[in-house]
Amino acid sequence: MASPTSEIRLTRRIIAAIKRRIREVEGPEDEEVVDYYRPYAAELEHAVTKPIEKKDFLSQAGKAQLVLVGDYHTLDQAQLTLVRLLRDLTEAGQKPTVALEMVNAHHQPTLDRYLAGKLEDREFLEEIDYFRHWGFDFSHYKPIFDIAREHRLAVYGLNREGTLEDRDRFMAKRLLELASEEPSSHPVIALVGDLHLAMPHLPAALKALHCSPLVLFQNSETVWMRKLSAGHEPFGWWSIGRNRYLNNNTPPAVKLMTNFVWLEHGGEALQMLYGYRGGSSQDAEADLAETVRGYIRALKALFDLRYKPDDDFQVFMYKDLSFLRDSFFQTGPGRSYKAVITDGRALYIDHNRTIYLPMLDVNRTVQEAMHYLMRAELPTGRSVKAFMGRIHYFTSGYLASKLINPMRHSPSLKEMEQAVRTYPSLSKHKERLKLGRQLLVYHGVLEFFRQVRSRSSKLQVEMAPLLELDHRTSFALSEQIGRTLGDELYALHDAGRLSAVELKAYCFSQNNPLLYGRNGHLSESA
Repeated sequence: MASPTSEIRLTRRIIAAIKRRIREVEGPEDEEVVDYYRPYAAELEHAVTKPIEKKDFLSQAGKAQLVLVGDYHTLDQAQLTLVRLLRDLTEAGQKPTVALEMVNAHHQPTLDRYLAGKLEDREFLEEIDYFRHWGFDFSHYKPIFDIAREHRLAVYGLNREGTLEDRDRFMAKRLLELASEEPSSHPVIALVGDLHLAMPHLPAALKALHCSPLVLFQNSETVWMRKLSAGHEPFGWWSIGRNRYLNNNTPPAVKLMTNFVWLEHGGEALQMLYGYRGGSSQDAEADLAETVRGYIRALKALFDLRYKPDDDFQVFMYKDLSFLRDSFFQTGPGRSYKAVITDGRALYIDHNRTIYLPMLDVNRTVQEAMHYLMRAELPTGRSVKAFMGRIHYFTSGYLASKLINPMRHSPSLKEMEQAVRTYPSLSKHKERLKLGRQLLVYHGVLEFFRQVRSRSSKLQVEMAPLLELDHRTSFALSEQIGRTLGDELYALHDAGRLSAVELKAYCFSQNNPLLYGRNGHLSESA
């Protein structure tokens, strides 16, 4: 059995890996956000926590004129905290007023019509230009509007365009106006991005207007890891200073992974909203195996795989890494698979028919369902044959996810070339370090396609540095090559140049990832 210390080390490694991958998707940091983040990080780094019961916080919230609740926009638990607070307060006989950063203040007439039932969800989102101004999964925010309708609560838009400081000042004035208009039995509960809660930001703008809010932070990674390292329960409610509180209800890796998933393919939220996904994420997690099985069956229908089993697997998510205690993961291929998993990536492992998904998002679930149907064990060797086998593995999984979710995106070769030209000129050494692995991978991908197209007779000799790089990056190089080829396969299929039968043959009947298309080999447009 793993020791608590090793479990903590594993948690730290996964968190670090997800943060690096977030940076790789986001690209260079926004200086305004970096400066804005510092006071938030410093405040929680030095916070002294005093355990409290939730009812103690509710008692204080019920007496407050204004309550600020921190929002991590991609995490549904952040929005559900507000829903639970509203329900608790209304059950206690109060009628809170709701203020939301997600809606710009000048859209108030549209918001009023939506709450009155005069607009459907789609019409509301279109009128407030939601996916340009906000863009996060609306299914996370919809329960707030549902409970507001249920209890006839007033809801106000809070945001405006501008710098972070401009928005703090604007939101402070609007909140003060709302709080001044409401009786004491109607506390104003505002859901705003968690960085806004740092003392020098929105609270300072409110203080300048002689208003002292009650503040609720959510899911501090710093406090979580500090509690975990000390052997204390990391979930719970704490007071962290006068009128300042913290609630931890989600592990930091899960919180960060929701951000990574959204950044990588945020358009998926739009697709999910209009019928792609049913039910809440809680429902999905409650029957995880059935959710995965649903995608397996969809792929079986897509590829006409009637005789493939769809129930001979076990599935794990980040919240349960107990399967890594198996001695299989200590040596040989298993050790390499563990490195991929701790790199924050999904994987199918034929040993015990194991599917690992950091998060239950469409793309990763489908790609690993495909690997399960292929019974494909990710090759871990250092030969060119093993390298090509890994590329085929990643190509097939990515292609399957693209067929189910055409909105999935991966950087094109042109985008990689642009990054290779741009990243070395970044002024900050720290920023170059954060993007260093991605830069190496992009270099490797471009070199791979240069060699393939040159059809060099010394291919194996020239491949040696790429093989080394692939192992050093826990197969991130072969995965990115696979995604590039998967995009090419999908484009050929979408253009009518590859049939579903040919795609099936590519995935299930061959291992050479470079043999496809009507001419039998890699397209020049890849």
